[in-house]
Parts: sequence; structure tokens; C-alpha cells
Amino acid sequence: MRVPPDKTPYNTTGPFGHFSTYSVESRDRVRCINGATNVPMSTQWDPKPYYYPIQIAQYGLQHYSKWLENQQENHQIILGEKSSDWKGAAGMSDTTERLFYTDAESGWKIVNISAEENLSNAGAYIYLDKNESLPIVEFEWRPNDENSSFTILAKHKQDDLLILLNYQFHDDSGGGKCVWPDDGDVADLHPQKDGQVSFSFSMDPEIVSKWDFVSRNVLVDVARALSSTQGRKKTDNVVLRNGDIRLVSLGFRGKVSLRQEVRQSANQHKFAFEAAANWLVKNQNEKGGWSVPVERSIADRKLVLAPGWHSAMAQGHAISLLSRANFVFPENLKYLEAAKKALQLFEVPSSSGGIRAEFHGKIAWFEEYPTQPGSFVLNGFLYSLIGLFDLSTLDSKSLELYKSGISSLRQLLPFYDTGTGTIYDLRHVFLMNVAPNLARWDYHAVHVYLLKWIAQIEKSRGEFENFELFNKTAERWIGYANGKRAKHN
Repeated sequence: MRVPPDKTPYNTTGPFGHFSTYSVESRDRVRCINGATNVPMSTQWDPKPYYYPIQIAQYGLQHYSKWLENQQENHQIILGEKSSDWKGAAGMSDTTERLFYTDAESGWKIVNISAEENLSNAGAYIYLDKNESLPIVEFEWRPNDENSSFTILAKHKQDDLLILLNYQFHDDSGGGKCVWPDDGDVADLHPQKDGQVSFSFSMDPEIVSKWDFVSRNVLVDVARALSSTQGRKKTDNVVLRNGDIRLVSLGFRGKVSLRQEVRQSANQHKFAFEAAANWLVKNQNEKGGWSVPVERSIADRKLVLAPGWHSAMAQGHAISLLSRANFVFPENLKYLEAAKKALQLFEVPSSSGGIRAEFHGKIAWFEEYPTQPGSFVLNGFLYSLIGLFDLSTLDSKSLELYKSGISSLRQLLPFYDTGTGTIYDLRHVFLMNVAPNLARWDYHAVHVYLLKWIAQIEKSRGEFENFELFNKTAERWIGYANGKRAKHN
């Protein structure tokens, strides 16, 4: 069972727990990394993709943690610096113009491309490097109209299948597609022609006529495209690793200006972390939160949250990510301001759209699922405390809320101990004729890990009584996982 190392003090600007081992983008409930926002879209509780704040914050924290641990390991190469690297469509009816020049102001070498807009046209393209450890494709471009697009061509080695990933300006605000098959490619991935299948991702029309930086993980995009075809089950989730595909080419259509510097990299951790933090800043509502746009039902629909609910776990994760973004980009106050604004919901009752519940009207609790009556989920509460602590060195209100939560944890922690394992939430306390919701072993392990984490924080604060309580409880819970049981009478 994974536990934080006892001798390592928790650093509020360091890696976030063991999140560097996560791969949020590979989860079966992630439809794609959106081409417009560069953050994941979820299908966890609704088949139509939506933005789930917890998932987005975890994606950012994962990549922040990996970035810190791998800053010296992002090997990359640069392509396209020579004019001869840029090829034109071979068809007699396809005309592709390429104009090369050096921008006087920036000093950039630029190629202006004018090519037929139809997706069947290869456009102006360069060949990508065959190094299978460099799945990230990055470039700076200015699409000059909404008919501009680019395509990454990759080969799935196991099936000898060519996969075209088209990125185009498609208004997906109401369609909920995120990624979709082109030209009627069927669910079993039998190609319609020429041994290839084609998928499209939507991009943000707001970048038209503006310079924009693009970073795509082709391994992830191919996997999400293959996983998203109609008729596939969750057990069909595709996860690809270095060596499973070979990158072939990058092509552009329409009227495009492009910096003559295409990069292939080993990772995009800093870009992904920053994209998630920026999404949180841009999408924070007036209450300081990030609402979930789909219904959530619990306990056989005895507890139902209508779309628009907030989560303490989302608030905590967001604060953890934003406080780290503030550390990396201290000159940009938007991250710290958003983190502080996120504290507001911790004082708003669940009944009023907030995340604060009270156990029997006395003990404050921050709800992952703010149901009526309260559900008192343990792991979401613990994550919210970690978020509050992450901001506490920069904001006294955050420290006050953290201390309040620690007091509540001391009082309610015994309710989650069954003597053989742990309980996920306390729904059985407030709902008639409902059995306890026992935590399965993977969630039990999360409880142990988080409680050890909180214990370390309390030790660093000099709160040794709290440290002893939380640490001994976690050790007892580790014993349950190893077959130990509490004594009976």
C-alpha cells in the first residue's frame, strides 16, 4: 500500500502527492483532450462530453508533478527550418503555395501557406521524425480564416493502420463531440479506403487571425480517437505507449502563416499544467467555484444533485493547482486571485449552492457531493483540506478554514472505521434503511494515503497530538488491508 514517505516534509509548491504516477488522459471516462482548451473532457456521468473540474485539476496537478520531476529529461528536435523540408500536395488538381520570408520585427522565419481547404487534400506538409519517444508535436501558427486546418498523420504499428487526426475550426459548443470519426469510418475501425481512418478535433475559432501555440500529444489523441468510436465499451479503452505508433507527417490547409520551427518533444508537462490552470482562471464563476454541468445521483437516487453543483474536492484541487501556478508565474496575479476567490464556497451552506455541511448542526464538513441531507464523503474532504493548506501560507482565511476542518476531522474520523476497513461516506447516518457504504480496497488505500499526508502536515505545523492521532489511525487501517481486525467482545 502506497503511503507518503514519513521523513519528507510536505512542500506546498512541490509535487502533489503521488500524482506524477497518474495518467488522467488515459482514463476510459476521458473522451479527449479538447483541441480548443487543451484540457480533458469527461463522460463519467453523461455520454455527452463535458468539463469536469476535478478531472481538469487532477490533469494539471499530474503534469505539474511530472514537470518538476522530469525538467531535465524533455528531449526535443526541431523540424522545418529548411524551406526544402516543406512539401506540396502531389495531386494535379491540388495547388499549394508556400512563401518563405523572415519577419523583420520578430526575426522569425515564416512560411505562408495557401492550399485547398478540403480535408482530402494533403496541403503543405513536412515529414515528422521517426523517433518513437517523441510523441509531442508543437508549433506556432496563425490561421487566417476558419477554413484553415492542420492534420497529423500517424501509423498504428500493430494494425498497420494509418490514422489521420484533423484539427479544424468546428463549433462544437452544442455538439458535444470533442473528437469524432470522419467519412463514415465505422466503429470496428475497418478503414473505408486506403488502409486508413480519419478523425477530427475541434479548435477555438477565437484564435483565427491570431498567433497561437499548439501542443498535441499524438499518442493521447490517437488513443482517445480510437476509444471514442461508437459502439465501443469501456473495456475497449485504448491506451498507447511509446513505440505503439509512428508519426508520419504534419500538414496544413487553407490560408496559414507558420513559424518555420516544428518541434517534436518527449513530453508537454509544463504546457498541460499551465493549460489546466488557465482553464480554471477563465471558467471560475461569480461564487468562486467551478460547477459540474451534469446530474449526480447517489444511493439509488435517494440523493440527487441537479446540474450546477459544486464540490469541495474540486475547490481543493483547484486551489492546490492555482497556488502552484502562482509559484511558477508570480508576476501574474490571476492565479493567486482565483485561488483566494475559491475560498468563498467553503463558507456557503450546501443548501445554498455551497459546499459546507454540518454534522448534526454542529461539526463543519466540506462536501465532495453537497447533497441534502449530507453525504460526508471522506476522501473529498481530505483533498479539500490539502488545498486549503496549500494556500494557507499566502492567505490567513485559508489557514482558518484548514484549522476548522482539522477540528472536524478529529471528531468525525472514528465514524469511518469499521474495525475491518473504512467507510466511504456517512449516507447511512442520515438516510433511513440504508446500509453503510463500505470503501472498496482501492478507496481504503486512498483514505490511508491522505490521512498519512494530513498527519505529515500537522507534524510540520508542530501539532504533534493531531499527528499521533492521524498517523496511528492510518497505521491501524493499513493493518486492516493486511488482514488484521479489531477485537470483538
